Amino acid sequence: MKFDLSMLVGVAYIAASLSTVHAAEPEKKAITLGVGSVIMNYMPVGLADANGAFKKQGLDVTIENFKAGGSKALQALIGGSVDVVVGAYDHTIQMQSKGKNIECVVQLNTLPGNSLAVRASLADKVNSGADLKGLKIGITTPGSSADMAVRYYLQRNGLRPTDVQIIAVGSGTPGMVALEQGNIDALIYWDPVATILQQKKAVKVLFDARTPEGNTKAFGGPISPFACVYATKDFIEANPETVQRVVDAFVETLHEIHKKPAADIVDALPDTWKLPGQRDLNIAIMEASKPMFSTDGLTIPDSVKIPYGIVSAYSDDVKSAKIDLSETYTNKFADEAAKRLK
Repeated sequence: MKFDLSMLVGVAYIAASLSTVHAAEPEKKAITLGVGSVIMNYMPVGLADANGAFKKQGLDVTIENFKAGGSKALQALIGGSVDVVVGAYDHTIQMQSKGKNIECVVQLNTLPGNSLAVRASLADKVNSGADLKGLKIGITTPGSSADMAVRYYLQRNGLRPTDVQIIAVGSGTPGMVALEQGNIDALIYWDPVATILQQKKAVKVLFDARTPEGNTKAFGGPISPFACVYATKDFIEANPETVQRVVDAFVETLHEIHKKPAADIVDALPDTWKLPGQRDLNIAIMEASKPMFSTDGLTIPDSVKIPYGIVSAYSDDVKSAKIDLSETYTNKFADEAAKRLK
């Protein structure tokens, strides 16, 4: 039998290439992923889990939902009870100011997805952020990302926090009810509240940061990262292949979000990640929210200046610290994911 040497070489090359896709086994196959709450920004967690993206990467991922905001998930990471967290990118900045090394390994959002609006009855009186002076503005909780975003928006519009009343009203339905009942004049919120209020025509929107245009209006730039996957640098350095597999799963999920129709994504999500019995509304929410999700998981270097500005406007610790923003994220895992997922 006559062998074709060029064919043999080609087969060997293909086999070698395939073997390097997953060149190493994950150092830790069973990991715990913490998430602060079930919000649209963190939706890729539910989708990746439902579609088997983690299992495809050889990981056994337990999702711990703290149901109390991102700060609780962050505390769990620092305490060592979870391995990685899906939370707000600005946590990496805040922790650096406290001397703790937390690094974002894949961006889920290129936009924060929040909106600020006033009651429809105030539509004639409030045309910009400067017109909020003297009004009551509802946020989720003191020190939350909502609180920080409002204060930064006020600053950009020439107001101080003392020029308004900032009131904690909770997230989701409680805040929406407080606005509709007139207990507050304005509210900062995320989906599903954004879509519900717009469908009701109950508000006048001052900014909608689900789009680059809205984010520019609110915070001064077309891109501003919010939700990301982060871990301690010690964990990342000790478990590089595990982290890579986590990133691969999320980047593949981001591709799916942008490739598939909103209806297909909604149908694939677990019930805990959508409004029960309201498929049409869930589809509308998903359609409106798609633009805020990253397409590749990469962090754009200039974009992190906006979250830094928001946090430093609120926190004196961050403002006075020497923050190296390049140490708050890495793109090496998302870059590698792009190669592996070709």
